[in-house]
Amino acid sequence: MISKFRCVIICIGDYMKKYDERNTLFSRVSLNKGTKEYNDYYIENDNQKELDDPLRNLPFRDNLKKDQDFKNIFFPLIESNKVLIKDLYERVEKTSIKPKVKVPKDFTNNIKEITKYFGATSVGITKLNDFSYYERGGGLTDALGFNNYNEKIRNAYSTAIVYTIKMDKEMINRAPFYEELLATENAYYKVANTGARLALYLKSIGYDAFFNNSEYYLAPLVPLAYDAGLGEIGMCNHLVTMENGNNVRLGAVFTNLDLETDEPIDFGLNSFCKRCSLCMMNCPSKAITHKERIVNGKKFFKFTDTRCYKMWTSSGTDCGICIESCPFTQGVSLEDIKRMKNNQDVMDDILAKHIIKNGRRKFTKGDLPIVRRNFE
Repeated sequence: MISKFRCVIICIGDYMKKYDERNTLFSRVSLNKGTKEYNDYYIENDNQKELDDPLRNLPFRDNLKKDQDFKNIFFPLIESNKVLIKDLYERVEKTSIKPKVKVPKDFTNNIKEITKYFGATSVGITKLNDFSYYERGGGLTDALGFNNYNEKIRNAYSTAIVYTIKMDKEMINRAPFYEELLATENAYYKVANTGARLALYLKSIGYDAFFNNSEYYLAPLVPLAYDAGLGEIGMCNHLVTMENGNNVRLGAVFTNLDLETDEPIDFGLNSFCKRCSLCMMNCPSKAITHKERIVNGKKFFKFTDTRCYKMWTSSGTDCGICIESCPFTQGVSLEDIKRMKNNQDVMDDILAKHIIKNGRRKFTKGDLPIVRRNFE
């Protein structure tokens, strides 16, 4: 599954290169043929053009394998999300920063609890630097009423408050059907609502703040969530948490409030993923691979975003099978997780328990009540 913040980034040896949102799939396939932006991009990235063109500006949700009556009734469940996120964004942007109030030295724990109070599942803190940010905007902000394509992203904040929002597992376990899309869209709105409330709070105590949301990112969030100690990067290239696997969406509020930072965690996920590979085996578009790549000092796995998006255009949802397939999404005991690093026997035991309980993939048949119909 392509997260809305998944990006194409480069690191050769110790060479660091800034992320560029123009390289994300959603930015690329939004370019219109014949425009200056399209021509300029594919002059520099000619090898990508043939892969991107068939996917350009496709309204993938129209391909949902449901009749028109279903679409008429249930598509409106998520149609208001972009409008509501725009309202939140404009409210935060229009709110002035009040005079600073005195905060205690150990305010970090308060901020984490406040973020959870506003709706977050888990919270971590990390510092921002020049390589945290996108270098250029990708023009994905149309829903907010402007286009930031090719605009230079300013490094205006020093601290990232990064958080997860858990998605509805019963919905995710029906991936790739419509309930999965309901789960992800609902989580993206919750991410925005939590971020907006936190940003407004920070402004009210005297600190500027920006909340990243599905319509406007200043930075890719998976690397930040890793740095903030919320989980590790899995074979699916999502953040995988110990408690909820990759069944989360990520949010981040950027601010200049100085807070204590968290450290990355290592519970042995990289080795586990290589022994598991269920997301790769179950991926219907073969977009996920076992081949590693180092991106700005972090381990990712090679991934073909165009293959993933072809599944979106086929299913009419954003698939989610890689989330559904992950043993950590379905639940692994924290006791086993604490013992699994550098212990292949424990890893194999976790996998065996998962296979016995869920098979290769936990898929639940049948519509949930929210979209179940009876016209008789």
